[in-house]
Amino acid sequence: MHFKTLIITSCTGEKKFKPENQLLQADFQACDNLSIKEKQLEEYMVTAGDMYTGMQHLRLMEGVKILRDKYGSDVVDVNIVSAGYGLISENRRIAPYEVTFNTMSPKEIVAWSKTLRIKESLSTAIKGYDLILFLLGDKYLRALELPVLTSGDQRLIFFASGTSRKLIPNEPNYFIYEVGQKDAKSFSYGLVALKGYLFKLLAQDLVLNGTGLISQIKDSPDMLSSILDKYRKVPLEQESLFAIEEIAKGVATEKKILPKEKVPTSYVSDAPRAKNYGISMRYFIPEWDDRVDPTYNFIKDESTEGRNPYLHDVYSHEIFDTPNYDGVLISKVKIEESNIKKARVQAVGVHDFIRYPNSKPIMGDCGAFGYITDEEPPYTTEEILDYYEDLGFTQGVSIDHLIVGDFAKDPVERKRRYDITRRNAADFIQKWQTGNFSFEPVGVAQGWDPQSYLESVGELIDMGYKFIALGGVARTPTKQILEILNKVVPIIPDYLQFHLFGVARLDAIPTFRKLGVTSFDSASHLRRAWLGSGSNYFAMDGKTYAAIRIPPVDGHGVRVKKMIEAGIGTKEEFKVLEVNALAALRGFDRGNVTLDDALEAVLTYDEKIGEGREKHADYYRRVLEDQPWKKCDCKICREIGIEVIIFRGNNRNRRRGFHNTYVFYNQFKKIF
Repeated sequence: MHFKTLIITSCTGEKKFKPENQLLQADFQACDNLSIKEKQLEEYMVTAGDMYTGMQHLRLMEGVKILRDKYGSDVVDVNIVSAGYGLISENRRIAPYEVTFNTMSPKEIVAWSKTLRIKESLSTAIKGYDLILFLLGDKYLRALELPVLTSGDQRLIFFASGTSRKLIPNEPNYFIYEVGQKDAKSFSYGLVALKGYLFKLLAQDLVLNGTGLISQIKDSPDMLSSILDKYRKVPLEQESLFAIEEIAKGVATEKKILPKEKVPTSYVSDAPRAKNYGISMRYFIPEWDDRVDPTYNFIKDESTEGRNPYLHDVYSHEIFDTPNYDGVLISKVKIEESNIKKARVQAVGVHDFIRYPNSKPIMGDCGAFGYITDEEPPYTTEEILDYYEDLGFTQGVSIDHLIVGDFAKDPVERKRRYDITRRNAADFIQKWQTGNFSFEPVGVAQGWDPQSYLESVGELIDMGYKFIALGGVARTPTKQILEILNKVVPIIPDYLQFHLFGVARLDAIPTFRKLGVTSFDSASHLRRAWLGSGSNYFAMDGKTYAAIRIPPVDGHGVRVKKMIEAGIGTKEEFKVLEVNALAALRGFDRGNVTLDDALEAVLTYDEKIGEGREKHADYYRRVLEDQPWKKCDCKICREIGIEVIIFRGNNRNRRRGFHNTYVFYNQFKKIF
C-alpha cells in the first residue's frame, strides 16, 4: 500500500498580493459577504500554496518541490492552517486577507478556531495518512485544540519549540522534534523560517536515500536528529561562536527559480564573438528514467501485461526516428538511486542501458546537487575515472562541489568549495593523462561572481582541459550568466568545448553561442508537461497550452481516493464523471461531440474533484479551440491524438514531455 505523508503548516503574514480591500476577520464571519468580497478580489485569488510568501512557507514548498520532482506529485500533501479560511489544502484558491492568530489571546484563538472548525477539519484531513508532520508556532498549535482522533498506526511529528510542549499531548503516537534559538544558531538559519528550512534539508536527504526513509522515520522518529544533525554548520556545543544578529535574518539557502526573462538587448547587440564560434552547438538531455510503455492501452488505461520497465519501456529517442537531442547527461547519483538500475548499467554500459547509438555522446557527471550539503564530495578521483571508463561514457566530468545559496555568501566556505573543485580537476586530468582512458575529460568551473568564474576557467585551460563545463548556474538569472560569460569570453581558445549545466533558455541561446557556449543540458521542457497548470504543452509557433486534468479513479488515483475517504462522493459517482469526461474528449477529437459539450463534461468532473472550474474553463476552452495536437507532425501527436493533451498518468504525461522536447529541439535547431 502507498505510504502517505501530510504536512500541516501555517499561513504567513507575507502574501503574494496585498490589495487595499483584502479580506478581514469580519468577512469570514458572514458567509454571504465572503462570496461577494471574493468575487471583488478575483484577480488576486491564487492557490494557498502560491499565496503565502513568508520564509518558512517558501523553504517548505522548495522541499516539497524537491520531493515531487523526484518521486511525483503524490509523494506528499500540504495543508495550511489559515486564520481566515481554517484548515485548507494547498490547492484551494483563496483571496488575500489580513487575519492572524499571532495577535490573538489564547481565549480568542480557541474561540475563533471553533468558528473555523479547525479541529474537525484536522480530524478529517489526517484520515488515511501514515505520517503527519506539523510545522507550527505556539499560537497556531493552540488553534488545533489537540488531541485529535487518530488511528492506532498513525504518527504525528511536531517541529515545535520547547514552550509548545504543553500544547502537544503526551501520547505514544505524538513526537516532538524541538526547534529553538539554539538550533537557529547551530544551523545558521533564522528562527522564523527554520522549520521550513529543516524540512527542505529532510527532503534533500530523502532524494538521496529514497522514500523508504520516511517510513523508517515514522517507526523511529528519533532518527530525525541523526538525519538533520549532519547539516548543522556548527555543533550545538559550539553555538556561542555565532553572533546572534548575524543569523536572525533567515537568509535563503538557495535562490528561487526565477520566471522566464528577456535577454537585455545590450547584451545581444554588444556580444563579442568567441574564438570557438565555429564549433556547432549541442543540446544534452539529463537521464531521469523518462520512459514509457510503448504498447500502453490508452482506452483501457492498462500497461502491457508482464512488462519489465527497464527492458520493455522506451525512451524518447526510441520513439522518434532521430533523437531530439544531441547527447545525454547521466549523473552518478541517478544511477545509484536503485540497486536494480545500478546493476544493469554496470552489466551493459550506459549506451546499451538507455539504448542510445554508440555514435552519440553520453556525458557523465557526479550529480553535485545530490551531495550539496556534504562537507566533501563522496567520491575519489580514481573511483570516478574507473566509473566513467567501465561504463563507456563519451565524456566524464571532474568532481565538483557547488557554490550556491548560502555557500556563495560565506567567504570562507565558498573559497573552500572552490579549492576542492580546483584540486579535484587538477587531480582528475593528471591521472587521466597518465592512464589509458578512452573518454574525454571535462573540467568543472565553479564560482560565485564573474571574476571567480574567470579564474576558475583560466586555471582549467592551463591544466590542459579542452572541454570545460560551467557549474552552479542552473538557477542563476540570465543577466548574471551573461555577465559571467562576458568576463570569460576573452580567454576562450578556438578549440574549447564549453558547456552550461542546467540552462536551456531559448531567447538567450544565440548570445550564449556568441559568448563561447558550445553545449548545454536541461530537462525543463520535458518536465513542464506535468509541472504547473497553464503551460504543459508546447506548440511550434511558440504558444503553450494547459493539459486537461482527468485524474484516474482506479489504480494510482490517489487524489480521488482521498476525496472518497473524506465522504465527498462515492467511487461510482466519480467513475461516471471520469468516463464521461474521457468519452467526451475522444468524441470531440473524432468530430462527434461539440466543444461546449466536451468542455462541460470535463468541467463537471473538475468541479467534483475540487479544481478551479472557472480558471480551468478558460485554459481548456483555448486548447480545445486551437487543437494544437492536430497541427503537430511529431510522432507522439500523430499516434495518440488527443490523449497527449490529457493530464493523466506517466504514459500520457511523459509522452507530452517527449513532444515538448521535440518542439524545443526543432526551435533550437532553427536558430542555427
